[in-house]
Amino acid sequence: MAHAPQTGIDHTALEQRLSSPRLTPYLAATGQDRKKAIALYQWNIEVSGAIYEALHVFEVILRNTLDDRLCKWNATQTNPATGQLHGNDWVFDPAPLLQRICGKDLGVARGRATQSVSKRAGSAVARHEDVLAQLTLGTWRFLLPAKRDPGKQSLWQNALSHGFPNLQRPANQLVAAVHSVYQLRNRVAHLEPLLRTNLQAEYKNMRTVIDAVDPKTLVWFTSINRIAAVGRARPRP
Repeated sequence: MAHAPQTGIDHTALEQRLSSPRLTPYLAATGQDRKKAIALYQWNIEVSGAIYEALHVFEVILRNTLDDRLCKWNATQTNPATGQLHGNDWVFDPAPLLQRICGKDLGVARGRATQSVSKRAGSAVARHEDVLAQLTLGTWRFLLPAKRDPGKQSLWQNALSHGFPNLQRPANQLVAAVHSVYQLRNRVAHLEPLLRTNLQAEYKNMRTVIDAVDPKTLVWFTSINRIAAVGRARPRP
C-alpha cells in the first residue's frame, strides 16, 4: 500500500493544528523531518483503522462465545435467596459468582442499554443483546481465569473453556493474548502512536483466540484482515 505523494501540503501549518506534543514521537522517529513525520502520522491513522476493523471481528466473536457459555452455565446455578435455579439470561439474573466478578459492569451496561433503547425506540425495555452491546472488552477479559481467583478458575473449567474447543495451549496463554489485544484496543481508542507496537504479535494474538473458537471463522478473519499489509507500508525514516 503506497502512500500518495504529499503535494500542496503546508507541513508547518499542519504541525500547528496537530500540535507539537502530538507530533513529537513521529518527529523523533524521523530525525525531526517534518514532512516524514506527517507521513508517519498518516500511517499511524491507517494502521489504527486496520486494527479497529480487526477488533470488530475479534471482540464480537469473543463476546458471543463467552455469552453462549455463560447463558448455559447460569441456568445451572441455584439462587441462594430463593432456592430456585437462575435463568439463562445472566445479564439480568446473574448467579452470585458472576455478580461478584462483573456485577458493577452489568449494572452500568444495563443502564446504558436502557437509555439507548429509549432514545432509539421510545421504549425503556432493554433486551439481552442490548446489554451485551454495552459491555466492554475489559469485562470479557476480566471474566477469564486468574490464578489467584478460585471462582474464575471454576467458571473457566465448568463453563468458559468449552467455548474454545480448539485451544492447543494453556489457558493462561489465551488470557495473555486477550489481555494484549485489550491493551492495544485502548491505545487505538485513545489515538496513541503505535510506532513501537509489534503488529505481527498482536495479529497473532487475535488469530490465536479466534482459532481456538472456530478455525473456519479464522479463515474468514484472515482473508479480510489488513493489519499485515498496512504494517508493511510503514514509511521509512
